[in-house]
Amino acid sequence: MALMFSLSSALLLWAVFPPVNAWGLAWVALVPLLCALDRARSGRAAFGLAYAAGLAFFVAALVWIHYVTTLGLIFLSAYCALYFGVFGWLYYFLTRRKFAFLPLALLLSAGWVILEYIRSVALTGFGWASLGDSQASLPGAALLASVTGVSGWSFLVLAANFTIKEMFFGVQKKEARIFAGVLAACLVMIAGTSFSGVQVKRANGFKVALIQPNIALSEAWDPAGKADIVRGLIDLSRQALADKPRLIVWPESSFPNFMWDQPELLAEVQAFARESGAYLLFGAITRDGDKYFNSAVLMGPAGEVLDTKSKQHLVLFGEYIPFRRQLPFLQDIVGIDDFTPGAADALFNVPGLGKFGVLVCFEDTISELARRYARLGAGFLVNITNDAWFRASGQPAMHLDKARFRAAENARPLLRATNTGESCVVSADGREGACVQDNQGRRVLTRGFVVTSVYPEVQMTWYTKCGEWFIVLCVLILAAGLVASFRKKKPAAQGSNKILLIDDERTLHVMLKPILGSYGFEVISAMNGEEGLALAASEQPGLILLDVIMPTIKGREVCKRLKASPETAHIPVLFLTAKASDDDVKMEMAAGAVGHVTKPINSASLVRLIKKTIAL
Repeated sequence: MALMFSLSSALLLWAVFPPVNAWGLAWVALVPLLCALDRARSGRAAFGLAYAAGLAFFVAALVWIHYVTTLGLIFLSAYCALYFGVFGWLYYFLTRRKFAFLPLALLLSAGWVILEYIRSVALTGFGWASLGDSQASLPGAALLASVTGVSGWSFLVLAANFTIKEMFFGVQKKEARIFAGVLAACLVMIAGTSFSGVQVKRANGFKVALIQPNIALSEAWDPAGKADIVRGLIDLSRQALADKPRLIVWPESSFPNFMWDQPELLAEVQAFARESGAYLLFGAITRDGDKYFNSAVLMGPAGEVLDTKSKQHLVLFGEYIPFRRQLPFLQDIVGIDDFTPGAADALFNVPGLGKFGVLVCFEDTISELARRYARLGAGFLVNITNDAWFRASGQPAMHLDKARFRAAENARPLLRATNTGESCVVSADGREGACVQDNQGRRVLTRGFVVTSVYPEVQMTWYTKCGEWFIVLCVLILAAGLVASFRKKKPAAQGSNKILLIDDERTLHVMLKPILGSYGFEVISAMNGEEGLALAASEQPGLILLDVIMPTIKGREVCKRLKASPETAHIPVLFLTAKASDDDVKMEMAAGAVGHVTKPINSASLVRLIKKTIAL
């Protein structure tokens, strides 16, 4: 059952992103997984449940990779799922400590954000499908992103999932409802910002042409079609000249194979550049000795190559194999050559257009890279990408959402030129502008161009200035929580670790003894009311868990006798029962109980209630 809950979260999380794009589901998608983790009996089990959810989700979200390498898809999905697994273990650890609702919600959200950040930077970084990305279409998303980066949205979405889980399936329902109200009010205020303010077009704008050639992977890898690819790009670009663009952008790897090894094709591109009188930015594979680079090349109006910048963050199992020397067998399994990362951050600088930074392929998934470009003085950003392996799927839209957040985080317009879609301009507040599309409005697997105006920005957002300060805050929050978890506890009163379970259902004793024992509680069993009364007096437990319906003496009568005896009146009683009506609860409280737990029992919620009751 717990595994089914985990896989349900994987399915819901997949539906959050394109092609389904039910982004509102993000606020509840992880609730089934959190419920499953509440039932986990060990940290290892919690890791496994969360890992299963992550693996199922990433295989579905990254399925396009199999067009390049099927084994790469398996390895990358298995790697990304590790971060889900670690979160599962962290959830198990934190929820079994004595934390009130709000600190626990903050700790879990901080832990999720930290893990997403590590995934986005470790091993050159792969931040695909982070929880916050799903909210790109939420009104006002740019406001929070410009302060915290996309991580702020991941934090809020995880906090909301935990809050909803606790409201309906936890024990701290009142606290969860209060926090849910505060969270909802904050979201309404953030959404309100999208309807305020006036978009101002600055005088220093210029026209740019974005070219989308729609070249299939089979055509791109066919040596006989190299000249047709270049001439097709030139033809589309020539049509765009009627609107007099000052910058023409072709997608990643639009110049086939190695640029410097094909002087005839290069000469045709240079001739077009001179004809256009515009600057031409295009993707190409360049080589320096035995090193290969995925590069962006800037050509001037005179046909001269002005500058080249190469991709810094390579795709795992797509552009390089990690630990190739240490694990040589991976070369035989995946079978790709390694690209070389480009040099440190550098901008293109064009007279009349200003400075801009280029994000090649998946580099628009790296928040810090776009931010560094903005800090260096880039007035706008450009993303050139292929995306042909996405084919007719929702992944191009998913990739576009990444770019929208990079624009919003830094208040910089972003130009996207893709091979197969979606090519468009993104405004400085993360909104989609003009896009390449056909007469039916299709943006993917269509050939065309769009000419639009771009207005460089110079102001710096809080995020641009301060960077990943929110990540640092999350680290501090989590560190404080872990320190609090490990701090030395005050000695408990004698007998407070003893729990007397009075219930005629033998399977319940078998289930709860190991679970509560793993938290340091000693469980004493009584199968009926008479036995329970005797053990309560002799053992003096710190808490009594009492069933309502039992043979001979009913649970409420047992509770009344316990409270009537000076020897046992001080012992708190929690009722365990399938009866949950308001009248039943009132009668239990009238008998002297301090709480009520409804069967079937959620072990994690029960443990938190026990700790809260006996103040361990």
